[in-house]
Amino acid sequence: MYCAMTKKIFTLLLVIIISSQAGFALNLNPFKKKQKPKQEQEITTKEENNSVKKVFSVDECVEYAINNDPNIRISANNFEIQKSRVGQAKSDYFPMLGIGTGYDYQYSNSANYTSSSMWRNSSRSNSNGYYQLNASVNQLIWNFGKTTAGINMQKFNRESAGYDLDYSILETVYNVRVAYFAVLAALANVDIYERSVRINSLNYERTKAMFEEGLKSRIDVVNAEVYLTDAKTQLIDAQYKYDTAMVNLKNSMFYMEDRDFSVENTENFDFLRNNYKMQTIEIGTIKKNGETDDGEHSVVLLTSGIQKQDILQDYKFNPYIIELKEAIQNAYENRPDLKSLKMIVRAQEESLKQVKRSWAPEITAGAGYNLRNSDGQSNTGFTASAGLDFPMINIMDIKYRIDEGKSYLNIAKDNVDLSEKNINFEVQKYYLAMRRLEKTIPLMADKVRQTLENFELADGRYAVGLNNFIELQDAQTNYNNAQLAFVQSVFDYNVAREEFKKSMGVR
Repeated sequence: MYCAMTKKIFTLLLVIIISSQAGFALNLNPFKKKQKPKQEQEITTKEENNSVKKVFSVDECVEYAINNDPNIRISANNFEIQKSRVGQAKSDYFPMLGIGTGYDYQYSNSANYTSSSMWRNSSRSNSNGYYQLNASVNQLIWNFGKTTAGINMQKFNRESAGYDLDYSILETVYNVRVAYFAVLAALANVDIYERSVRINSLNYERTKAMFEEGLKSRIDVVNAEVYLTDAKTQLIDAQYKYDTAMVNLKNSMFYMEDRDFSVENTENFDFLRNNYKMQTIEIGTIKKNGETDDGEHSVVLLTSGIQKQDILQDYKFNPYIIELKEAIQNAYENRPDLKSLKMIVRAQEESLKQVKRSWAPEITAGAGYNLRNSDGQSNTGFTASAGLDFPMINIMDIKYRIDEGKSYLNIAKDNVDLSEKNINFEVQKYYLAMRRLEKTIPLMADKVRQTLENFELADGRYAVGLNNFIELQDAQTNYNNAQLAFVQSVFDYNVAREEFKKSMGVR
Protein backbone atom coordinates (compact mmCIF):
# COMPACT_ATOMS: atom_id res chain seq x y z
CA MET A 1 0.00 0.00 0.00
CA TYR A 2 2.72 2.41 1.03
CA CYS A 3 4.84 1.54 -2.05
CA ALA A 4 1.88 2.01 -4.37
CA MET A 5 1.13 5.43 -2.85
CA THR A 6 4.78 6.44 -3.12
CA LYS A 7 4.85 5.41 -6.77
CA LYS A 8 1.74 7.46 -7.53
CA ILE A 9 3.12 10.55 -5.78
CA PHE A 10 6.38 10.16 -7.71
CA THR A 11 4.39 9.94 -10.98
CA LEU A 12 2.37 13.05 -10.13
CA LEU A 13 5.52 15.02 -9.34
CA LEU A 14 6.85 13.97 -12.73
CA VAL A 15 3.66 15.37 -14.31
CA ILE A 16 4.23 18.64 -12.45
CA ILE A 17 7.78 18.89 -13.78
CA ILE A 18 6.63 18.23 -17.36
CA SER A 19 3.87 20.80 -17.01
CA SER A 20 6.30 23.39 -15.63
CA GLN A 21 8.73 22.72 -18.46
CA ALA A 22 5.89 23.20 -20.95
CA GLY A 23 5.03 26.50 -19.30
CA PHE A 24 8.60 27.75 -19.52
CA ALA A 25 8.71 26.70 -23.17
CA LEU A 26 5.82 29.12 -23.70
CA ASN A 27 7.82 32.14 -22.48
CA LEU A 28 6.95 32.31 -18.80
CA ASN A 29 9.50 35.06 -18.42
CA PRO A 30 8.60 37.89 -20.81
CA PHE A 31 11.97 39.57 -20.29
CA LYS A 32 14.07 36.59 -21.35
CA LYS A 33 14.24 35.93 -25.06
CA LYS A 34 14.20 32.36 -26.21
CA GLN A 35 17.45 31.43 -27.91
CA LYS A 36 17.06 30.15 -31.44
CA PRO A 37 19.21 27.36 -32.88
CA LYS A 38 22.26 28.64 -34.71
CA GLN A 39 20.99 27.53 -38.10
CA GLU A 40 17.59 29.15 -37.51
CA GLN A 41 19.29 32.36 -36.37
CA GLU A 42 21.31 32.49 -39.58
CA ILE A 43 18.21 32.01 -41.73
CA THR A 44 16.23 34.63 -39.82
CA THR A 45 19.06 37.16 -40.00
CA LYS A 46 19.39 36.62 -43.73
CA GLU A 47 15.66 37.11 -44.26
CA GLU A 48 15.60 40.24 -42.11
CA ASN A 49 18.49 41.74 -44.04
CA ASN A 50 16.82 41.04 -47.37
CA SER A 51 13.38 42.32 -46.42
CA VAL A 52 12.97 44.65 -43.45
CA LYS A 53 9.40 45.66 -42.79
CA LYS A 54 8.54 49.32 -42.65
CA VAL A 55 6.82 50.55 -39.52
CA PHE A 56 4.21 53.24 -40.22
CA SER A 57 2.59 55.43 -37.62
CA VAL A 58 -0.97 56.56 -38.21
CA ASP A 59 0.25 60.03 -39.23
CA GLU A 60 2.68 58.53 -41.73
CA CYS A 61 -0.12 56.44 -43.23
CA VAL A 62 -2.27 59.55 -43.54
CA GLU A 63 0.54 61.50 -45.21
CA TYR A 64 1.17 58.64 -47.64
CA ALA A 65 -2.52 58.52 -48.55
CA ILE A 66 -2.76 62.28 -49.13
CA ASN A 67 0.18 62.10 -51.53
CA ASN A 68 -1.22 59.11 -53.46
CA ASP A 69 -5.02 59.43 -53.39
CA PRO A 70 -6.33 59.97 -56.96
CA ASN A 71 -9.52 61.51 -55.53
CA ILE A 72 -7.47 64.30 -54.00
CA ARG A 73 -5.64 64.86 -57.28
CA ILE A 74 -8.98 65.04 -59.10
CA SER A 75 -10.23 67.65 -56.63
CA ALA A 76 -6.95 69.56 -56.98
CA ASN A 77 -7.31 69.62 -60.79
CA ASN A 78 -10.89 70.84 -60.46
CA PHE A 79 -9.57 73.65 -58.30
CA GLU A 80 -7.02 74.54 -60.99
CA ILE A 81 -9.79 74.57 -63.60
CA GLN A 82 -11.76 77.06 -61.54
CA LYS A 83 -8.66 79.23 -61.18
CA SER A 84 -8.33 79.26 -64.97
CA ARG A 85 -11.97 80.29 -65.34
CA VAL A 86 -11.37 83.28 -63.10
CA GLY A 87 -8.61 84.35 -65.47
CA GLN A 88 -10.90 83.81 -68.46
CA ALA A 89 -13.57 86.04 -66.88
CA LYS A 90 -11.00 88.77 -66.18
CA SER A 91 -9.81 88.67 -69.78
CA ASP A 92 -12.85 90.71 -70.88
CA TYR A 93 -11.13 93.77 -69.35
CA PHE A 94 -7.99 93.20 -71.40
CA PRO A 95 -7.67 94.82 -74.84
CA MET A 96 -8.45 92.83 -77.95
CA LEU A 97 -5.74 93.04 -80.61
CA GLY A 98 -6.28 92.42 -84.31
CA ILE A 99 -3.96 92.42 -87.30
CA GLY A 100 -4.47 91.52 -90.94
CA THR A 101 -2.69 91.75 -94.25
CA GLY A 102 -3.39 90.81 -97.89
CA TYR A 103 -2.99 91.57 -101.56
CA ASP A 104 -5.93 92.36 -103.87
CA TYR A 105 -5.85 92.28 -107.69
CA GLN A 106 -8.62 93.49 -110.01
CA TYR A 107 -8.86 93.22 -113.82
CA SER A 108 -11.58 94.77 -116.02
CA ASN A 109 -12.20 94.93 -119.83
CA SER A 110 -14.61 97.41 -121.56
CA ALA A 111 -15.76 97.66 -125.29
CA ASN A 112 -17.71 100.23 -127.47
CA TYR A 113 -20.30 99.12 -130.08
CA THR A 114 -21.89 101.07 -132.98
CA SER A 115 -25.58 101.74 -132.80
CA SER A 116 -26.35 99.83 -136.01
CA SER A 117 -24.02 96.93 -135.57
CA MET A 118 -23.04 94.44 -132.95
CA TRP A 119 -19.43 94.72 -133.98
CA ARG A 120 -17.08 96.16 -131.45
CA ASN A 121 -15.71 99.52 -132.52
CA SER A 122 -13.11 99.88 -129.76
CA SER A 123 -12.08 98.21 -126.47
CA ARG A 124 -10.07 99.02 -123.34
CA SER A 125 -8.71 96.89 -120.48
CA ASN A 126 -7.77 97.97 -116.94
CA SER A 127 -5.94 96.18 -114.06
CA ASN A 128 -5.22 97.27 -110.52
CA GLY A 129 -3.40 95.59 -107.61
CA TYR A 130 -2.67 96.76 -104.06
CA TYR A 131 -1.17 95.50 -100.78
CA GLN A 132 -2.90 96.28 -97.51
CA LEU A 133 -1.96 96.01 -93.78
CA ASN A 134 -4.44 96.61 -90.96
CA ALA A 135 -3.87 96.69 -87.18
CA SER A 136 -6.46 97.47 -84.52
CA VAL A 137 -7.00 97.44 -80.76
CA ASN A 138 -10.34 97.47 -78.95
CA GLN A 139 -10.87 97.98 -75.24
CA LEU A 140 -13.95 97.47 -73.09
CA ILE A 141 -14.26 100.48 -70.82
CA TRP A 142 -17.37 99.60 -68.82
CA ASN A 143 -20.46 97.45 -69.18
CA PHE A 144 -22.20 98.49 -65.97
CA GLY A 145 -20.99 95.59 -63.79
CA LYS A 146 -21.86 92.71 -66.10
CA THR A 147 -18.26 91.54 -66.47
CA THR A 148 -17.52 92.24 -62.80
CA ALA A 149 -20.40 89.96 -61.77
CA GLY A 150 -19.01 87.22 -64.02
CA ILE A 151 -15.56 87.58 -62.46
CA ASN A 152 -16.96 87.41 -58.92
CA MET A 153 -19.04 84.36 -59.81
CA GLN A 154 -15.95 82.49 -61.00
CA LYS A 155 -14.03 83.57 -57.89
CA PHE A 156 -16.69 82.06 -55.63
CA ASN A 157 -16.73 78.89 -57.75
CA ARG A 158 -12.96 78.73 -57.27
CA GLU A 159 -13.35 79.06 -53.50
CA SER A 160 -15.99 76.34 -53.55
CA ALA A 161 -13.64 74.02 -55.43
CA GLY A 162 -10.93 74.76 -52.85
CA TYR A 163 -13.23 73.71 -50.03
CA ASP A 164 -14.18 70.59 -51.98
CA LEU A 165 -10.47 69.76 -52.07
CA ASP A 166 -10.25 70.24 -48.30
CA TYR A 167 -13.23 67.94 -47.78
CA SER A 168 -11.67 65.29 -50.02
CA ILE A 169 -8.56 65.39 -47.83
CA LEU A 170 -10.74 65.22 -44.70
CA GLU A 171 -12.44 62.07 -45.99
CA THR A 172 -9.11 60.46 -46.85
CA VAL A 173 -7.74 61.18 -43.37
CA TYR A 174 -10.86 59.69 -41.78
CA ASN A 175 -10.80 56.54 -43.94
CA VAL A 176 -7.11 55.88 -43.26
CA ARG A 177 -7.37 56.40 -39.51
CA VAL A 178 -10.41 54.10 -39.18
CA ALA A 179 -8.67 51.43 -41.27
CA TYR A 180 -5.55 51.85 -39.11
CA PHE A 181 -7.56 51.28 -35.92
CA ALA A 182 -9.13 48.19 -37.48
CA VAL A 183 -5.63 46.76 -37.98
CA LEU A 184 -4.73 47.45 -34.35
CA ALA A 185 -7.95 45.80 -33.18
CA ALA A 186 -7.27 42.77 -35.39
CA LEU A 187 -3.74 42.52 -33.99
CA ALA A 188 -5.05 42.58 -30.43
CA ASN A 189 -7.56 39.86 -31.28
CA VAL A 190 -4.82 37.71 -32.83
CA ASP A 191 -2.86 37.97 -29.59
CA ILE A 192 -5.91 36.96 -27.55
CA TYR A 193 -6.54 33.89 -29.71
CA GLU A 194 -2.83 32.99 -29.69
CA ARG A 195 -2.94 32.91 -25.90
CA SER A 196 -6.12 30.87 -26.07
CA VAL A 197 -4.31 28.26 -28.16
CA ARG A 198 -1.41 28.21 -25.68
CA ILE A 199 -3.74 27.84 -22.71
CA ASN A 200 -5.81 25.10 -24.35
CA SER A 201 -2.64 23.25 -25.39
CA LEU A 202 -1.40 23.32 -21.83
CA ASN A 203 -4.80 22.26 -20.47
CA TYR A 204 -4.97 19.39 -22.93
CA GLU A 205 -1.53 18.08 -21.92
CA ARG A 206 -2.36 18.45 -18.24
CA THR A 207 -5.77 16.78 -18.56
CA LYS A 208 -4.29 13.93 -20.57
CA ALA A 209 -1.60 13.33 -17.94
CA MET A 210 -4.15 13.42 -15.12
CA PHE A 211 -6.38 11.01 -17.01
CA GLU A 212 -3.50 8.57 -17.32
CA GLU A 213 -3.12 8.72 -13.55
CA GLY A 214 -6.82 8.11 -13.03
CA LEU A 215 -7.55 11.60 -11.74
CA LYS A 216 -9.70 12.76 -14.69
CA SER A 217 -12.20 11.04 -16.93
CA ARG A 218 -11.83 10.36 -20.62
CA ILE A 219 -14.54 12.89 -21.42
CA ASP A 220 -12.35 15.65 -19.98
CA VAL A 221 -9.58 14.67 -22.37
CA VAL A 222 -11.97 14.69 -25.33
CA ASN A 223 -13.39 18.07 -24.31
CA ALA A 224 -9.91 19.51 -23.91
CA GLU A 225 -9.00 18.29 -27.38
CA VAL A 226 -12.19 19.76 -28.87
CA TYR A 227 -11.58 23.16 -27.27
CA LEU A 228 -7.98 23.10 -28.47
CA THR A 229 -9.18 22.49 -32.05
CA ASP A 230 -11.71 25.31 -31.71
CA ALA A 231 -9.00 27.65 -30.41
CA LYS A 232 -6.76 26.87 -33.39
CA THR A 233 -9.67 27.51 -35.77
CA GLN A 234 -10.43 30.82 -34.09
CA LEU A 235 -6.78 31.81 -34.40
CA ILE A 236 -6.88 31.12 -38.15
CA ASP A 237 -9.99 33.28 -38.46
CA ALA A 238 -8.37 36.04 -36.43
CA GLN A 239 -5.27 35.97 -38.63
CA TYR A 240 -7.49 36.16 -41.72
CA LYS A 241 -9.29 39.19 -40.30
CA TYR A 242 -5.94 40.84 -39.59
CA ASP A 243 -4.74 40.19 -43.15
CA THR A 244 -8.02 41.59 -44.49
CA ALA A 245 -7.68 44.66 -42.26
CA MET A 246 -4.17 45.24 -43.62
CA VAL A 247 -5.49 45.02 -47.19
CA ASN A 248 -8.20 47.55 -46.34
CA LEU A 249 -5.61 49.87 -44.82
CA LYS A 250 -3.42 49.64 -47.92
CA ASN A 251 -6.46 50.27 -50.07
CA SER A 252 -7.33 53.41 -48.10
CA MET A 253 -3.71 54.57 -48.51
CA PHE A 254 -3.51 53.53 -52.20
CA TYR A 255 -0.38 51.64 -51.20
CA MET A 256 0.82 49.73 -54.27
CA GLU A 257 4.36 48.82 -53.17
CA ASP A 258 5.48 45.19 -52.94
CA ARG A 259 7.09 45.57 -49.53
CA ASP A 260 4.78 45.04 -46.56
CA PHE A 261 4.69 47.24 -43.50
CA SER A 262 3.58 47.01 -39.90
CA VAL A 263 1.82 49.52 -37.67
CA GLU A 264 2.45 50.92 -34.23
CA ASN A 265 0.14 51.74 -31.35
CA THR A 266 -1.66 55.05 -31.02
CA GLU A 267 -2.46 57.14 -27.99
CA ASN A 268 -5.87 55.55 -27.32
CA PHE A 269 -5.05 52.15 -28.81
CA ASP A 270 -1.99 51.27 -26.80
CA PHE A 271 -2.15 47.53 -26.10
CA LEU A 272 0.92 45.49 -25.29
CA ARG A 273 1.42 42.79 -27.90
CA ASN A 274 3.32 39.50 -27.58
CA ASN A 275 4.24 40.26 -23.98
CA TYR A 276 2.89 37.45 -21.83
CA LYS A 277 2.95 36.86 -18.10
CA MET A 278 2.46 33.66 -16.11
CA GLN A 279 0.03 33.56 -13.25
CA THR A 280 0.51 30.44 -11.09
CA ILE A 281 -2.15 29.42 -8.60
CA GLU A 282 -1.01 28.27 -5.19
CA ILE A 283 -0.68 24.61 -4.22
CA GLY A 284 -3.96 22.75 -3.84
CA THR A 285 -4.77 19.27 -2.56
CA ILE A 286 -7.11 16.54 -3.63
CA LYS A 287 -8.39 14.40 -0.78
CA LYS A 288 -9.61 10.96 -1.74
CA ASN A 289 -12.29 9.10 0.11
CA GLY A 290 -11.07 7.34 3.22
CA GLU A 291 -7.81 9.30 3.50
CA THR A 292 -6.83 11.32 6.53
CA ASP A 293 -6.54 15.09 6.72
CA ASP A 294 -2.99 15.12 8.01
CA GLY A 295 -1.62 15.51 4.46
CA GLU A 296 0.33 12.28 4.60
CA HIS A 297 -1.88 10.62 2.05
CA SER A 298 -2.76 13.79 0.08
CA VAL A 299 -2.01 14.21 -3.60
CA VAL A 300 -0.24 17.57 -4.14
CA LEU A 301 -0.64 19.31 -7.50
CA LEU A 302 0.51 22.57 -8.98
CA THR A 303 -1.63 24.15 -11.65
CA SER A 304 -0.13 24.40 -15.08
CA GLY A 305 -0.37 28.18 -14.84
CA ILE A 306 -2.36 30.72 -16.75
CA GLN A 307 -0.69 32.59 -19.56
CA LYS A 308 -2.21 36.01 -19.98
CA GLN A 309 -1.38 39.20 -21.71
CA ASP A 310 -1.81 42.08 -19.35
CA ILE A 311 -3.93 43.92 -21.88
CA LEU A 312 -4.62 46.71 -19.41
CA GLN A 313 -1.00 47.30 -18.42
CA ASP A 314 0.15 50.84 -19.25
CA TYR A 315 -3.12 51.45 -21.10
CA LYS A 316 -4.10 55.06 -20.64
CA PHE A 317 -7.46 56.33 -21.75
CA ASN A 318 -7.54 59.99 -22.78
CA PRO A 319 -11.06 61.24 -23.48
CA TYR A 320 -11.76 64.05 -25.95
CA ILE A 321 -12.53 67.12 -23.85
CA ILE A 322 -15.03 69.47 -25.50
CA GLU A 323 -18.55 70.73 -24.85
CA LEU A 324 -21.36 69.96 -27.27
CA LYS A 325 -22.22 73.60 -27.99
CA GLU A 326 -18.60 74.36 -28.75
CA ALA A 327 -18.39 71.32 -31.01
CA ILE A 328 -21.45 72.41 -33.01
CA GLN A 329 -20.06 75.92 -33.37
CA ASN A 330 -16.71 74.55 -34.49
CA ALA A 331 -18.48 72.42 -37.09
CA TYR A 332 -20.29 75.44 -38.53
CA GLU A 333 -16.97 77.29 -38.76
CA ASN A 334 -14.73 74.46 -39.98
CA ARG A 335 -16.75 72.10 -42.19
CA PRO A 336 -15.32 72.52 -45.71
CA ASP A 337 -18.42 71.04 -47.37
CA LEU A 338 -20.59 73.68 -45.67
CA LYS A 339 -18.17 76.42 -46.73
CA SER A 340 -18.33 75.11 -50.29
CA LEU A 341 -22.13 75.35 -50.30
CA LYS A 342 -21.96 78.92 -48.98
CA MET A 343 -19.59 79.84 -51.80
CA ILE A 344 -22.08 78.37 -54.28
CA VAL A 345 -24.76 80.67 -52.84
CA ARG A 346 -22.55 83.68 -53.46
CA ALA A 347 -21.72 82.45 -56.96
CA GLN A 348 -25.44 82.14 -57.74
CA GLU A 349 -26.00 85.67 -56.45
CA GLU A 350 -23.37 86.99 -58.87
CA SER A 351 -24.82 84.90 -61.69
CA LEU A 352 -28.23 86.47 -61.07
CA LYS A 353 -26.65 89.93 -61.15
CA GLN A 354 -25.06 89.10 -64.48
CA VAL A 355 -28.42 88.06 -65.94
CA LYS A 356 -30.13 91.22 -64.66
CA ARG A 357 -27.43 93.38 -66.26
CA SER A 358 -27.54 91.63 -69.63
CA TRP A 359 -29.52 94.61 -71.05
CA ALA A 360 -26.82 97.10 -70.06
CA PRO A 361 -24.85 98.84 -72.87
CA GLU A 362 -21.12 98.57 -73.33
CA ILE A 363 -18.75 101.51 -73.52
CA THR A 364 -15.84 100.67 -75.79
CA ALA A 365 -12.87 102.42 -77.35
CA GLY A 366 -10.73 101.44 -80.30
CA ALA A 367 -7.78 102.50 -82.41
CA GLY A 368 -6.40 101.29 -85.71
CA TYR A 369 -3.71 101.68 -88.31
CA ASN A 370 -4.11 101.07 -92.06
CA LEU A 371 -1.39 100.83 -94.71
CA ARG A 372 -2.30 100.53 -98.44
CA ASN A 373 0.19 100.37 -101.29
CA SER A 374 -1.13 100.55 -104.88
CA ASP A 375 1.00 100.98 -108.02
CA GLY A 376 3.91 102.24 -106.05
CA GLN A 377 1.81 104.73 -104.14
CA SER A 378 1.26 104.21 -100.41
CA ASN A 379 -1.60 105.44 -98.36
CA THR A 380 -1.60 105.24 -94.54
CA GLY A 381 -4.06 106.30 -91.90
CA PHE A 382 -4.83 106.11 -88.17
CA THR A 383 -8.28 105.67 -86.76
CA ALA A 384 -9.73 106.12 -83.27
CA SER A 385 -13.22 105.40 -82.07
CA ALA A 386 -15.45 105.32 -79.00
CA GLY A 387 -18.87 103.84 -78.78
CA LEU A 388 -21.85 103.10 -76.65
CA ASP A 389 -23.35 99.86 -77.88
CA PHE A 390 -26.77 98.64 -76.79
CA PRO A 391 -27.35 94.90 -77.11
CA MET A 392 -30.41 93.42 -78.72
CA ILE A 393 -32.98 92.94 -75.95
CA ASN A 394 -35.56 90.16 -75.63
CA ILE A 395 -37.59 91.17 -72.59
CA MET A 396 -39.35 87.83 -72.31
CA ASP A 397 -36.06 85.92 -72.42
CA ILE A 398 -34.48 88.12 -69.73
CA LYS A 399 -37.55 87.77 -67.52
CA TYR A 400 -37.44 83.95 -67.49
CA ARG A 401 -33.67 83.83 -67.16
CA ILE A 402 -34.01 85.98 -64.03
CA ASP A 403 -36.68 83.63 -62.67
CA GLU A 404 -34.37 80.68 -63.34
CA GLY A 405 -31.47 82.42 -61.57
CA LYS A 406 -33.65 83.12 -58.52
CA SER A 407 -34.64 79.45 -58.35
CA TYR A 408 -31.00 78.32 -58.51
CA LEU A 409 -30.18 80.81 -55.74
CA ASN A 410 -33.00 79.47 -53.55
CA ILE A 411 -31.79 75.89 -54.12
CA ALA A 412 -28.28 76.90 -53.08
CA LYS A 413 -29.60 78.54 -49.90
CA ASP A 414 -31.75 75.51 -49.08
CA ASN A 415 -28.71 73.26 -49.51
CA VAL A 416 -26.86 75.36 -46.95
CA ASP A 417 -29.80 75.17 -44.55
CA LEU A 418 -30.07 71.40 -45.03
CA SER A 419 -26.34 70.94 -44.51
CA GLU A 420 -26.37 72.96 -41.29
CA LYS A 421 -29.21 70.87 -39.90
CA ASN A 422 -27.47 67.62 -40.87
CA ILE A 423 -24.21 68.82 -39.34
CA ASN A 424 -25.98 69.68 -36.10
CA PHE A 425 -27.47 66.17 -36.03
CA GLU A 426 -24.18 64.47 -36.90
CA VAL A 427 -22.22 66.30 -34.20
CA GLN A 428 -24.79 65.42 -31.54
CA LYS A 429 -25.01 61.78 -32.65
CA TYR A 430 -21.25 61.16 -32.68
CA TYR A 431 -20.77 63.20 -29.50
CA LEU A 432 -23.24 61.00 -27.62
CA ALA A 433 -21.71 57.82 -29.07
CA MET A 434 -18.25 58.93 -28.01
CA ARG A 435 -19.38 59.86 -24.49
CA ARG A 436 -21.19 56.52 -24.07
CA LEU A 437 -18.06 54.60 -24.97
CA GLU A 438 -15.97 56.77 -22.65
CA LYS A 439 -18.18 55.50 -19.82
CA THR A 440 -18.23 51.93 -21.13
CA ILE A 441 -14.49 51.35 -21.52
CA PRO A 442 -13.63 51.50 -17.78
CA LEU A 443 -16.46 49.06 -17.05
CA MET A 444 -15.21 46.70 -19.74
CA ALA A 445 -11.74 46.89 -18.19
CA ASP A 446 -13.22 45.92 -14.83
CA LYS A 447 -14.94 42.98 -16.49
CA VAL A 448 -11.61 41.80 -17.90
CA ARG A 449 -10.11 41.82 -14.40
CA GLN A 450 -13.13 40.05 -12.92
CA THR A 451 -13.25 37.30 -15.54
CA LEU A 452 -9.50 36.81 -15.22
CA GLU A 453 -9.83 36.32 -11.47
CA ASN A 454 -12.68 33.88 -12.04
CA PHE A 455 -10.58 32.00 -14.61
CA GLU A 456 -7.66 31.78 -12.20
CA LEU A 457 -9.92 30.40 -9.48
CA ALA A 458 -11.52 27.91 -11.86
CA ASP A 459 -8.09 26.78 -13.03
CA GLY A 460 -6.99 26.24 -9.45
CA ARG A 461 -10.16 24.32 -8.60
CA TYR A 462 -9.78 22.14 -11.66
CA ALA A 463 -6.17 21.36 -10.81
CA VAL A 464 -7.17 20.08 -7.38
CA GLY A 465 -10.25 18.21 -8.65
CA LEU A 466 -12.98 20.48 -7.29
CA ASN A 467 -14.69 21.07 -10.66
CA ASN A 468 -14.86 19.61 -14.14
CA PHE A 469 -13.33 20.71 -17.42
CA ILE A 470 -16.53 22.34 -18.69
CA GLU A 471 -16.56 24.78 -15.77
CA LEU A 472 -12.90 25.56 -16.41
CA GLN A 473 -13.50 26.13 -20.10
CA ASP A 474 -16.52 28.34 -19.44
CA ALA A 475 -14.36 30.54 -17.24
CA GLN A 476 -11.69 30.75 -19.92
CA THR A 477 -14.30 31.54 -22.59
CA ASN A 478 -15.72 34.34 -20.44
CA TYR A 479 -12.22 35.74 -19.98
CA ASN A 480 -11.50 35.64 -23.72
CA ASN A 481 -14.84 37.21 -24.54
CA ALA A 482 -14.26 39.98 -22.02
CA GLN A 483 -10.91 40.77 -23.63
CA LEU A 484 -12.42 40.74 -27.12
CA ALA A 485 -15.26 42.99 -25.96
CA PHE A 486 -12.78 45.38 -24.39
CA VAL A 487 -10.77 45.61 -27.61
CA GLN A 488 -13.99 46.13 -29.58
CA SER A 489 -15.05 48.92 -27.21
CA VAL A 490 -11.72 50.68 -27.65
CA PHE A 491 -12.00 50.31 -31.42
CA ASP A 492 -15.58 51.61 -31.41
CA TYR A 493 -14.49 54.57 -29.31
CA ASN A 494 -11.67 55.48 -31.67
CA VAL A 495 -14.01 55.22 -34.65
CA ALA A 496 -16.66 57.33 -32.89
CA ARG A 497 -13.99 59.86 -32.01
CA GLU A 498 -12.85 60.08 -35.64
CA GLU A 499 -16.46 60.42 -36.78
CA PHE A 500 -16.96 63.19 -34.23
CA LYS A 501 -13.81 65.00 -35.39
CA LYS A 502 -14.85 64.64 -39.01
CA SER A 503 -18.31 66.02 -38.20
CA MET A 504 -16.53 69.12 -36.85
CA GLY A 505 -14.27 69.37 -39.89
CA VAL A 506 -11.15 68.50 -37.88
CA ARG A 507 -8.51 66.27 -39.46
